[in-house]
Amino acid sequence: MNVTNEASARGGLIVILGVGAAFLSLHTFHAVGEGEDLRTLLLGILIPAGFALGILAGGIWLHRSGFDDAYIPRAAVWCVGGAVALAVMAVLTILYQHAEGVTVSDQLFVVVNAASGGGLVGLVVGVYETRQHTARAEVDQLTRHLTVLNRVLRHDIRNNANVIQGNAELLADCPTDPGERARIIKRQAADLVELGEHAKEIERLLHADDAEREVVGLAAQVEACCEQLSREYPGADIDASLPDDLPVLAHPLVSSALLNLIENAIEHNDTSTPRVEIDSTTTARGGAEFATVRIADDGPGIPDSELAALERGYETDLEHMSGLGLWLVNWIAIESGGDVWFEENDPTGTVACLRLPRAPAATAATPAVGRASAARR
Repeated sequence: MNVTNEASARGGLIVILGVGAAFLSLHTFHAVGEGEDLRTLLLGILIPAGFALGILAGGIWLHRSGFDDAYIPRAAVWCVGGAVALAVMAVLTILYQHAEGVTVSDQLFVVVNAASGGGLVGLVVGVYETRQHTARAEVDQLTRHLTVLNRVLRHDIRNNANVIQGNAELLADCPTDPGERARIIKRQAADLVELGEHAKEIERLLHADDAEREVVGLAAQVEACCEQLSREYPGADIDASLPDDLPVLAHPLVSSALLNLIENAIEHNDTSTPRVEIDSTTTARGGAEFATVRIADDGPGIPDSELAALERGYETDLEHMSGLGLWLVNWIAIESGGDVWFEENDPTGTVACLRLPRAPAATAATPAVGRASAARR
């Protein structure tokens, strides 16, 4: 959980509960302080007190319902705004009555009663408006993801199919070098399989049931990825140096992100012995602690057009990715409450940086080790 959001949410809850408690105290004082007839007791005290209790109940519900912390301050603003708006209307009404020669009794409590109703109405409107805003944001994000998926799948499948078809025709027309043609067809077919695996991973990523973050032992995840890739790329030199005690809060698919980044550093390296160095740093940002995994290679680097598309969040005809791997990494990082970026390595190559929030001490005792995903870039 983002500590900044948590502090803002706590402040929002304090405001909502404070408003409700203040109004309820004033209504209680009104009830015990003066003797009122039954109609005044019902309309002037008990019903407004019910509004105040509603505000208190709403604040407690927000705390217990799993409402997004980032939006609780928004609901608090609506609550205070509604209370102030109706209180101002009550004051203006009293001033108008006074100008007409009508004296309104218990003017303070008239304003408080109006403010109590306004606070409750504002809170309800705020919760509804916030839910609508959240739903729109989720739809926009899903649309962007699906747009990327649609473009990449159409582009890559078409290209791979054309290569397979062209080499199959050459193999049929001129079978003098069948081995090379067969290797090209096999490689392109493997790329299509990997594309399908990535699509399945993204489908799982977008599934609501998988949105819950879990405590993950980052060192164990990296070690599992390195062991798997060392078997698949025996010519690569992979050196990982991470502290054993490095639990983070991440999406369950974080192993797929790590595997993609490390494999990308090996697969797109044009040296005879690809070298990959993996380490980690711990930093504080916005009051929260983060662990950053740094994956450095000595390859040619990632094209600027791909990095521009990743930073922008969508692809164009001129700036697009060569697959789904980095999109998957980026979306997993976002769903984990972190981010991913790329730096230039000295003297050559790229440093991929995956930053994830550290797990709180209370939940870090039993991290999930997991297993490296079988997905590929």
